Amino acid sequence: MALLRFVKRFIVIRKSRTIILLIIAILSLQVIRANTTNAQGQTKLVLAFYYAWYDPSSFGPGRTPFQPTQPYWSTDAGVIQRQVDQARAAGIDGFVQSWYGPSPNQTESNFQALLNIASASGFKAAVDFETGSPFFGGNADRVQALSTLLATHANHPAYLRIDGKPIIFFWASWLISVGEWATIREQVDPGHNSIWIAEGGNADYLSVFDGLHLYNIAWSGNPSGTAASWAGTTRAASDTYGSYKYWVATAMPGFNDSLLRRGDGSVVRDRVGGSFYQSSFNGAAASAPDMLIINSFNEWAEGSNIEPSVEFGNAYLDMTKQLSSAYKSGSVAFPQPIAQATPDTIPTITPTIAATFGFSPTPLDTSIPTQTKAPTNTSTPNPSPTPREDGAIVYEVVAGDTYIGIAETFGITLQEIYELNDRSPSSPLTVGDLLIVGYGQNSEGLTLPEFPGAVIRADGTAVYTVKEGDTPIGIALRFGLELQELYNLNEGFGEDSILQIGQKLVVGRRPIPQEVGGSSDMPTATASATKILTPTFTPTIVDTPSPTVEITAVSSPDIVDTTPIGGVGINPSSDGSLGLMPYIFGLAAILAIVGGLFLYLGRQS
Repeated sequence: MALLRFVKRFIVIRKSRTIILLIIAILSLQVIRANTTNAQGQTKLVLAFYYAWYDPSSFGPGRTPFQPTQPYWSTDAGVIQRQVDQARAAGIDGFVQSWYGPSPNQTESNFQALLNIASASGFKAAVDFETGSPFFGGNADRVQALSTLLATHANHPAYLRIDGKPIIFFWASWLISVGEWATIREQVDPGHNSIWIAEGGNADYLSVFDGLHLYNIAWSGNPSGTAASWAGTTRAASDTYGSYKYWVATAMPGFNDSLLRRGDGSVVRDRVGGSFYQSSFNGAAASAPDMLIINSFNEWAEGSNIEPSVEFGNAYLDMTKQLSSAYKSGSVAFPQPIAQATPDTIPTITPTIAATFGFSPTPLDTSIPTQTKAPTNTSTPNPSPTPREDGAIVYEVVAGDTYIGIAETFGITLQEIYELNDRSPSSPLTVGDLLIVGYGQNSEGLTLPEFPGAVIRADGTAVYTVKEGDTPIGIALRFGLELQELYNLNEGFGEDSILQIGQKLVVGRRPIPQEVGGSSDMPTATASATKILTPTFTPTIVDTPSPTVEITAVSSPDIVDTTPIGGVGINPSSDGSLGLMPYIFGLAAILAIVGGLFLYLGRQS
């Protein structure tokens, strides 16, 4: 009998232990699963926008705010190799190159060369898809280009992959509507087997795209607050759309596009001795991004380059090395207030900054292999728009102009350029051509190219004056309306009505324009449609000025504490929580359950 009781007790204990082990295994899997979900993104990668369309004539006074140590050809393999080596040494993991599509053009051939050089150098490269490429006549061309990209370059071993998928950045995604992008995505990548990162400040695009980046943050006087705000917007979109959304934070050394013929739309952000770069980089890092991208490695025309220059030598590459190393180790300094400077100040690297980052602004070796083939001329002379009596603003084409360049300069789309001038992508562009680029003031109000030939009245109503040869269906098509919509907009006008020359018809209504983001349409500091997430933990303050990260809760995008203080070496997960929290709570739960079971078994025995 004693032996029987022992056997029964042994069986009960064995069964209990099995149950305990099973419970522990289930709970452990839940903890691991939760941590795996939180680990999506958060790559710690440092990328840089890269441009492959330069020749020696691209540089010089009046063309670029700063000058390279020696002018170069972007088509030169030796130059590409040097740039890759410089970027790697500075802690940059990959270039994101502007790409006009697979049609024969310099960005295509140079991207092929970049991939091959990157592969041999342990470097990565991805495409920044130029939505307004001069080689795209419409969305069919965009579909074809993206399909070709995914079938070719995206399979190259050096092409950048995130979470196992090739990543594509999109410049000026706002040039076409969310609905158009949805149609393109359905044709190109319906299974979302690649990662698409939209550019601009309109969170509605996250219904189609997998993430967001702000190409340009030079407009912001508080880049750390801007990064925190848009990080929250992007994270909130994950809940809104039910899928992970990647936040790519931007760091910039400065910006100056005043030589690109943008008139009052130009942005000048002084480098103030490296202060803006430090603030924007540390602010980007503090927003817990999935990737951090530098704008730019070599966008010389916009004065945002960190590539060695006559003015700064290798100072910004050395600074990048220090900043990227701190970011990857989780010890980036708290974003400091930006020093003040006048827009026309020639920025210099101050001794204080140099001492902090341990560099001296001395030029690198400037030896460059001989180039034998000249790429496309990218010079950008000043425009001369002239108003006509009918209100049209006419621009005279000069040497080096392209359709996309003219469209960007005057803030209109390529399609509008074509429609306003009865042209197509294949139409030749000749020096001396007169192109309509918009409409100015006339007796009735302001006309805009989105309603070509119509007048925009003070209340936003677009009114078109009927001309000889017009028909109702022709007017409807001109303004993207169905015939019944045209009738509905005009009381008393219907299918039985006869058009009269000089008759005025309402063809649409335009709301008061608002800036919504993008590299030429700067985003406001707040976003619509999604909430702002703020970190909930309290950072520990330390006295040492050594580089560490502090995340500051942001109640308003541009209101942050700029008091110079120390920070904490904390690397939050994508939702602002601490990375070890799932393990801590999970372990506590397991110990509590196991302890309770053993106590119960002890009482039973």
